[in-house]
Amino acid sequence: MRKKTFILLLFSILISCAKKKSEVINFSNKKSPITKNISLKQTPIIEEPKKLEIEPYDFDTILKNDFHLSYRVYKDTIENETLQSLTLVKGKKDIRQISETSFPMLHKNLGYIGADFGETFLFVQSFGSGNPHEIQLIEKENGKVITTGVLVDQNEIEKVLLYIKNEHKKNEKLILLDIKNNKEKIITDFDNLECTHTGRLRNCIVIDTVTKNEIIIKTDSEEDNLTRKYNR
Repeated sequence: MRKKTFILLLFSILISCAKKKSEVINFSNKKSPITKNISLKQTPIIEEPKKLEIEPYDFDTILKNDFHLSYRVYKDTIENETLQSLTLVKGKKDIRQISETSFPMLHKNLGYIGADFGETFLFVQSFGSGNPHEIQLIEKENGKVITTGVLVDQNEIEKVLLYIKNEHKKNEKLILLDIKNNKEKIITDFDNLECTHTGRLRNCIVIDTVTKNEIIIKTDSEEDNLTRKYNR
């Protein structure tokens, strides 16, 4: 009886072990969902940003004392419009953006350096077809605009600027600015020239001579012949 019981117990143990072995084999053949997901995962494709082929700027952008104008072209994030600008820079530090237009408008519309007076410079925007050359006299260190107007003439070496304030308005003025001596004079001697009826005052007169003591302005037209001297 004991022998029979022992045989039955041994037979039960063998069957149990065989069943567990079968479960282990089946489990090892199953694929893990995590492993499957990892194998199917794809690396996202990163697109390179679109680069614009930009030609060099048409005008000189270098100023004295480590200043320059930086020409930039970029996308407006709001309107998705391509823009271009000029920024006043000292070394690698941006001071102020001084002009911005749509790209690709002409560079002379965006602006250029008309004269470098040392601590200040003349920034000019030209729109052609007889239109006035609009100017800003800008302080380099902080980008502050000292004065604005329409260019008549300038002498870079002697730091003299002749320009019109408020052109086409009742309070239009012809101003002679002596930057070197920090003097400003309103000029009225050329108010009634014949050439002003055809080409405006800005096309009639020029700075003829500048010395240490005086500035000479004269007419530059066939209709008129007038010369005036002004003390510095």
